[in-house]
Amino acid sequence: MPGSRHKILSHVFSGFSEKMGRTKVLDIGTQAIETPLKRCLTTFDITLLGIGHMVGAGIYVLIGTVAKEMAGPAIILSFMLAGAASMLAALCYAEFGTRIPKAGSAYIYTYVSVGEFWAFVIGWNIILEHMIGAASVARAWSGFFDSMFDNVIRNTTISVLGELHETLFGKYPDVFAFVVCLLHACILGVGVKTSSYMNSFLTLVNLGVMTVIVGAGYYYGNSDNWSSDGGFMPFGTTGIITGAATCFYAYVGFDSIATSGEEAKDPAYSIPVATIIAMSVVCTGYVLVSGALTFLVPYWAINPDAAFPAAFAGLDLNWIKYLVSVGALCGMTTTLFGSLYSLPRCIYAMADDGLVFKFLAKVNKRTQIPIINLAISAFLCALIALFFDLEKLVEFMSIGTLLAYTIVSASVIILRYRPTNRGLVRDSSSLLELPTSQADSFEMDMGGRLKPSYKFLEPFLGDFEPGYVVCVSIGWFTSSTVILCVYIQYWFNIQHVSWIDGIVLTALGSDLILCQFLIEAHEQNSTELPFMVPHVPLIPSLSIVCNIVLMTNLNLLTWIRFFIWMVIGLLIYFLYGMHHSKENDVTSYSVLLSSSEAGKTPWGAINKSRKRVKTDDDRKPIIDNEEIAENGYYH
Repeated sequence: MPGSRHKILSHVFSGFSEKMGRTKVLDIGTQAIETPLKRCLTTFDITLLGIGHMVGAGIYVLIGTVAKEMAGPAIILSFMLAGAASMLAALCYAEFGTRIPKAGSAYIYTYVSVGEFWAFVIGWNIILEHMIGAASVARAWSGFFDSMFDNVIRNTTISVLGELHETLFGKYPDVFAFVVCLLHACILGVGVKTSSYMNSFLTLVNLGVMTVIVGAGYYYGNSDNWSSDGGFMPFGTTGIITGAATCFYAYVGFDSIATSGEEAKDPAYSIPVATIIAMSVVCTGYVLVSGALTFLVPYWAINPDAAFPAAFAGLDLNWIKYLVSVGALCGMTTTLFGSLYSLPRCIYAMADDGLVFKFLAKVNKRTQIPIINLAISAFLCALIALFFDLEKLVEFMSIGTLLAYTIVSASVIILRYRPTNRGLVRDSSSLLELPTSQADSFEMDMGGRLKPSYKFLEPFLGDFEPGYVVCVSIGWFTSSTVILCVYIQYWFNIQHVSWIDGIVLTALGSDLILCQFLIEAHEQNSTELPFMVPHVPLIPSLSIVCNIVLMTNLNLLTWIRFFIWMVIGLLIYFLYGMHHSKENDVTSYSVLLSSSEAGKTPWGAINKSRKRVKTDDDRKPIIDNEEIAENGYYH
């Protein structure tokens, strides 16, 4: 018995790292099509969903703070830099959305390419992103609406409930933001198509208001505001980069496009087209609108709480002031819709895979949305909006998003250099179900193998499994980039460059070049998709670098909050998710048997294929008295 117990325990705890690294296996032709969610969204719906998610609080709340306190008129460059980093990541999301049209966005992409542990980390951070995104926009919606009525709601709340004196919370409990969040969730609960109609209408209204803002801003503005009092870059290059790290928050909504993979009519076409159009429109809009604001009023005179209404009111343009207020409410409504739409879909994907609690994957048969999931997630968002301040929420939001973008970019490279369909079919026997031409191409695929022109590397790299060297190289590239960015951020001084700086920068730079060389030395697989990221591995690698640069510019308190959130998530994964994962092997005690015995019959199963043949021995008694007497067992 002790030996059996030892074998059981060793079986349970063996392969711990293998469980963390196992990838999600998709069945071609089944999981990519079948879904309990309703496929009803067109390319137009998904495009406006992405635009509406991105264009909201970023324009009417974020621009004033960044322009006044971080970048000045150079906020244009901050938005360009953040937009470029987001566009690189968006291209990677577009390819994955074509390759794997399922809900879950970066979570499911990471699960297929990197492994379960990192997929959970990304999914857990996407939950944080959308939860805080929804709460921050609800708080901004409440504050903006309240400002139109001289803060009567805030003053009434404080007089009834009092103020919050804890440093981690806001100044007062925002009950109105709590109600706003729940109200938007109720609208989404009616059905995805109905809510998409409302989202599309409000997004078009918001784009019209932005057009008026840009036209009026440049018409009534003054070019002297870009040259006086510190010039165009009053805070220098550091201010531009810091502003870009904050402006990145304005672009985080494009992953809601990828989240719609199971509700799009034609995801292979709609997701990449919607992603590129939405990102182009939003990036152009942010650059033009931020330029119009700093052109209209000096950066030091901007009112961060109501940048555009105050700017136009100062010029006696009250009709534009009220128009901006309408656009702001429409924009923040669509942003809140986007966050509350994406959040339950991500939780649904993780629950459906067994990594979080299974009941969160239940889909209502009538509305075809995860209604219980939506109710719980919306209530949590409302609680966060009730107690936490907008500024603290925004600071905490970008880190998880940047981490997700980094891993998605790395995953594009990993899958490009992995043999075709590895991880997308259940096992090798499924090749028999493919057409002969596809099965032959799978067998002959050169993905992950050395190119003929790099055969001189075969003595060093030829023994590795196809794709392994690329995985190690991209991991080393990412690690070296982190070390390089941290070193430059905290220890490198360009005015006092030492010989140690030269050695460190040369070594790390050589690492990056070597990793790119090793990746480039291998063949890409033969997969053909409707949309593919151009210039791989260059563009995904640039995306990794940009994301890590922005992450290193976040403050220390943000990282501390991030680690606290991750500790909670890892407890859920190791205590629940790892053991309930769909990819987990069915618990088997065949370890107690020899390998030959275990292969014959499943332990505990009844083999019905063999019929037992009765013999004369069956009629013999179990205890033979004569045999007992002869052997002397009575003594």
